[in-house]
Amino acid sequence: MKTRFAPSLISLAVVFSFSAQADYASLETYQGKPASDHTIAVNKELAKQLPWEDTSAFERTQKGLIAEFGTHEAGELKNRFEYMSDMTVDELPASVNPSIWRQGMLNYAAGGLYEVTDGVYQIRGSDLSNMTIYRTDNGYVIHDPLLSKEAAAASWEFAKLHLPAINGEHKITGMIYSHMHADHFGGSRGIVESGDFAEDAEIYAPKDFIKELADENVIAGTAMGRRANYQYGTTLDNNTKGIVDNALGLGTSRGEVTLVAPTHEIQEREKVIVIDGLEFHAINMPGAEAPAEIVLYVPEYRSLNTAELTYDGMHNIYTFRGAKVRDSLVWTKYLTELKLRYVDSGLVDNIHAAHSAPVWNDPNTAVNEISEYMALQRDNYGFIHNQAMRLANHGVSINDVGREIETLVPQSQKDTWHTNGYHGSYSHNARAVVNLYLGYHDLNPVNTNPLQTKDKSCVYVEAAGAETLYNAGMVHFNNGEYQEASQLFNDLVQCDPNNIQYRFALADSFEQQGYQSETMAWRNSYLQGAVELRTGEIQPSIKLASADVIANTPTGMFLDFVAVMLNAEKAEAEALNFNFAVVHPELNEKFYGEVSNANMANIQVDELPNTDFRIDIAKEDLTKVVLGQATLESLAEAGAVKVTGDAELLQKLAGTLDEFDGLFEILPMPTK
Repeated sequence: MKTRFAPSLISLAVVFSFSAQADYASLETYQGKPASDHTIAVNKELAKQLPWEDTSAFERTQKGLIAEFGTHEAGELKNRFEYMSDMTVDELPASVNPSIWRQGMLNYAAGGLYEVTDGVYQIRGSDLSNMTIYRTDNGYVIHDPLLSKEAAAASWEFAKLHLPAINGEHKITGMIYSHMHADHFGGSRGIVESGDFAEDAEIYAPKDFIKELADENVIAGTAMGRRANYQYGTTLDNNTKGIVDNALGLGTSRGEVTLVAPTHEIQEREKVIVIDGLEFHAINMPGAEAPAEIVLYVPEYRSLNTAELTYDGMHNIYTFRGAKVRDSLVWTKYLTELKLRYVDSGLVDNIHAAHSAPVWNDPNTAVNEISEYMALQRDNYGFIHNQAMRLANHGVSINDVGREIETLVPQSQKDTWHTNGYHGSYSHNARAVVNLYLGYHDLNPVNTNPLQTKDKSCVYVEAAGAETLYNAGMVHFNNGEYQEASQLFNDLVQCDPNNIQYRFALADSFEQQGYQSETMAWRNSYLQGAVELRTGEIQPSIKLASADVIANTPTGMFLDFVAVMLNAEKAEAEALNFNFAVVHPELNEKFYGEVSNANMANIQVDELPNTDFRIDIAKEDLTKVVLGQATLESLAEAGAVKVTGDAELLQKLAGTLDEFDGLFEILPMPTK
């Protein structure tokens, strides 16, 4: 790929072509519209302000290359973005914000096996995340086995082609999960079932790994999956009018998300673990990028694995798919701790992470490049936290703080690529900080008990008149004021979702905002919204709760999810009022629950009281029932399940449970 970043060669010309009249009858024929003159001008102006002369990230990405993927199946993801191979920074597409285009080019530049230092290697570009490989006395430790079983298996096979055999083989002596997001454990079966995984190999994870994993992917899993359709643009093509990058990497691999449960969760704040002779200093750092996360210092290799606390860009404090708001203040404290303990004290020669290329110190200069990098990363999150709360203490509301903080960004951050808002943004991260401390309510009494979305929109439409709002929206659109246009068009669509003219106008305004967005989730959300408005189609959601995730979900949390499925109206109509027990005899686990007042509650207990009914079932068999691989009746007939007490209550409970299909509306779909 040609990068040609020399300033004298940057023409900043924008190349685009108008497409033929778009056909929105189906997703198969869908195509976006061209960038408008206003969008072209905005993106051109931004391009003039970006620090193109800084090419260091591209140099870091290429450093240590051992072998490129080429035609190997480990390069499947990169091959999906092949259209980027001939693009350069002096041919910026009009329909892409130039900053995220450059980030896409950077992520596209990674594709193969790399040496971080002698003994530490990374597979980069085969998935959203990096797979790090550490050499031990008799083999290799795998750190973060990617998102899918297929990508992990292919990546390990590629690595074996180029890493030296130890004692005549490529034995996997252990595996480590840095945290509980799927792109860091989802390929685990591809590693464990590779044929190289040693019988005595252990799998390590941070404290509360399973609990937090289930909490994030099960309780709100259906809603999170549907929302992820917008964050990741699941119906968009890989092209300059669709997905150009996923911030942390080009995109995600295709395949099965798996989970081989860890054999050890590291309970201590810090613990030294030794895997086949190699020492890792593991430190739990929860509540920043993930509720459960560890970083690793490897003294033999003078290396620090920062997990996902650093990467070449600003991360999310709040993620659009939905997750617990992250603590940006504790994030800064973790980075300060790591900087002082390992970087400034001279204990490391490199930091490497779950995404992006490593950072090295140059022995030929006095500058501590790692220290400067980590300071900027830390100060990026610290700036957002401190300034958001400074503004909040001056009375700036949660709805306004995002725009306010954008006017305050210091020049040092503007001039640095790796603090740009590709995954997070100053705007939505600042709102997340305020939400963490003060909650969603701005205290304006009109928002104390707000009208429902449609009713609020119809108040405006009925007061002003639909034609007046539409004409005003078109004035804004033609002036390049796309957000103002969207505000008016959205009220029209909410109040009259069947009106094609309104739907297409809103889609057009979203599309241009997507073309101007630097943040991946903003771009994808705008463009995904445009697709659904134009086609009227909702595609199935991303499946977050895979079979392996469900199998490893603690039964208490599964019962919590059943409580979420309980339809209160149906439960009240049935006058459900009983208690129950679920027992796993092989694990000596007992769970007690009550259904009353249209609600269900449960706890794990040591001793069970008398209950109206009780189910004795192995955890493995309960998983089969949840996955639809067996029924309680069939298991009971086979003697695998014992039900005592009033079994009809179980049937009544089942009749009150909702099923979630993940096809709910985000933008209103036509009703006819």
